[in-house]
Amino acid sequence: MSQDPIDLDRWRLAELGQQAAMLVHQLRQPLFTIRGLVQLAECDPARAGLHLATARGQLDVLESLVDGWADFSRRPGRMDERFDIRAPVESALVLLRHRGHALGVAVESELGPGFVVRSSLLGVQQAVVNLGQNALDAMDGQPQARLSLRVDGAAIVVEDNGPGLPDAVHDDLFRPFVTTKPKGTGLGLVIARTLVEGCGGQLQLEEARSGVRWRIVLPAAA
Repeated sequence: MSQDPIDLDRWRLAELGQQAAMLVHQLRQPLFTIRGLVQLAECDPARAGLHLATARGQLDVLESLVDGWADFSRRPGRMDERFDIRAPVESALVLLRHRGHALGVAVESELGPGFVVRSSLLGVQQAVVNLGQNALDAMDGQPQARLSLRVDGAAIVVEDNGPGLPDAVHDDLFRPFVTTKPKGTGLGLVIARTLVEGCGGQLQLEEARSGVRWRIVLPAAA
């Protein structure tokens, strides 16, 4: 039986609307990063050149998103980069600490000896910032709130002591527009998983004593 053309058009419009919403969510991340880097450059003139150089890299991200808006799963940057897994975490920490300070959330790190992985440095950085930003939003206004980023071999662990995830949403975590935040879109985790898988890795939700713990597992460099 052939599909009703009207139903097909509605499905296409719904799909287009979902992709457009994801694009807007993706655009916000580099814009947030650029804003934070510019503020850091203004407050820290001695390192302004470094902060602005990183901001220029985020402008490249914006350009690639706009150029490839119809291909949401487009992989960010080269996939065969070999780098110390601590590098994207250190870059993410700069922005997350800046935002955490504004929200009264302590942002901690444990980077260890490092480990060489093969992936997309920029894509991994975006995924870490996305997960960290989700955690910060969830802990806004919470006393003694803490976000921790830890390197564990070829994995990055992003953990918080926030309110955690309600059991009711566990089965729908990666569905767009499913969210526990009043003004949330539910796209943060969808994009984070897409970035991680696009970088050749896996995003795993682990049991935590309190809050939420995510593990990003990346392929080791040969």
